[in-house]
Amino acid sequence: MRFFIAMFSHETNTFSTIPTDRRQFEARDLRYGGELLEVYRGTGTCLGGMIDAAGARGVTLVPSLAAAASPAGRVTKDLYEEVKARLVADLRGAGPLDGVLLDLHGAMVPEGLEDGEGDLLRAVRSVVGDALPLAVTLDFHANLTADIVRGATLVHGYKTYPHVDMAERGREATERVVDVVVGRIRPVTAFRQPPLLPPLGNQGTARGPMRRLGDMAAEMERAPRVVSISIFAGFPLADIHDAGLSVYVCTDGDPGLAERLADQLASAAWAARREFVHTALPVPDAVRQALEIDGRPVVLADMADNTGGGAAGDGTELLRELLRVGARAATVACLWDPEAARACCRAGVGATVTLPVGGKVDDRHGAPVEVTGRVRTLSDGRFVHKGPMFRGLEGRLGPTAVLDASDVKIILISNRWQTLDPEMIRFVGIDPLAEKILVVKSTIHYRAAFEPLAHTILEVDAAGLSSSNLGRFTFKNVRRPIFPLDDL
Repeated sequence: MRFFIAMFSHETNTFSTIPTDRRQFEARDLRYGGELLEVYRGTGTCLGGMIDAAGARGVTLVPSLAAAASPAGRVTKDLYEEVKARLVADLRGAGPLDGVLLDLHGAMVPEGLEDGEGDLLRAVRSVVGDALPLAVTLDFHANLTADIVRGATLVHGYKTYPHVDMAERGREATERVVDVVVGRIRPVTAFRQPPLLPPLGNQGTARGPMRRLGDMAAEMERAPRVVSISIFAGFPLADIHDAGLSVYVCTDGDPGLAERLADQLASAAWAARREFVHTALPVPDAVRQALEIDGRPVVLADMADNTGGGAAGDGTELLRELLRVGARAATVACLWDPEAARACCRAGVGATVTLPVGGKVDDRHGAPVEVTGRVRTLSDGRFVHKGPMFRGLEGRLGPTAVLDASDVKIILISNRWQTLDPEMIRFVGIDPLAEKILVVKSTIHYRAAFEPLAHTILEVDAAGLSSSNLGRFTFKNVRRPIFPLDDL
């Protein structure tokens, strides 16, 4: 068997002013041909799982490209069309195929479009036709659309948030395509989209409503004719018509069963809708509590300045408060400020510098803070992920500096990336276990790796474009009425 394989992934925050252009993709991932297989083989990613499963099943993979960028604003039209054209051209030149494997996100919003994945799947189907088995892996935060469901033979969404099952989903997608090719299953699907826009802060699958929904789906999947079930919490900060929670059920030739199960899950999600509303501590209260706690480290989750949700990553409110109260043994990880990082590189290790830090992207993440500190560490920003997410994959933060302001250590990075792995702190010479306070710019992903080492975690309601307080945003395109924007 020969399967075509590619990745095109982006989570678009339509409120962000940072355009997701070629430079943003090159900073994260833009690879072609066989390099895709070399880089992702054995990693804890969907592509890694696809590659491993293909090897185990004797499937030959025809690699096209891997394109991904950190969440930000709309994907620029030229980049989107370029990547789509390259993928389609590779597909035309791939020769005879038995299946297609696509690692997508489900919340990509290119300029001029609302549903990048749906548009991409139409282009793929125009080449391969409607009969060829095509499996798609989608992020837990996918805003599933009818066009995605129509374009894919099979959809496999992450079941965990933090996303620690990406490789498993990639393996599953590959194995199910093999099952379709040999005639072992005949997929039929059902899709539901209740009027529910869950904020990010209570979407975690370890507890709360998503835990119960996941357990319910897992029990359903034990039924003989159920192929797979995916519950997508959705990405609420993509202001498009289809944003929000959705349910996808695939059965083996039993459409009635798929419809019944989809209805049950959608009803259960709707019944739990008020549990998705999220609250967190104001900045002064969070810092005060962290200093009062007897134990370390105390993790302050800067949830609203999460680059993984499209925020700038240069928010300053927590940093400003730590400096104001004279905190010690504190680390802010990681603050995106290429200008400040370059200034530290020019000054050199050991130099004392005074410079404005953060708050440079927009007026939604706090104003710049003038900091006087010593350049403690410089790095090229390369490290290897060792936590549960992206294990084995290289991280590239670009020129990186640690600026030490009276023992408040600010990790300045040049490429936007969410602080989801303690290795992002260790690789610059800081021991996270020795710190009293760790400011971690992440919403929930950090929990997979930081929860085991944290004495206490405090969720903070600071400024930023990944806030779970949806009342801070002006929505224009999402379908209405929808909870919690409307009191349903």
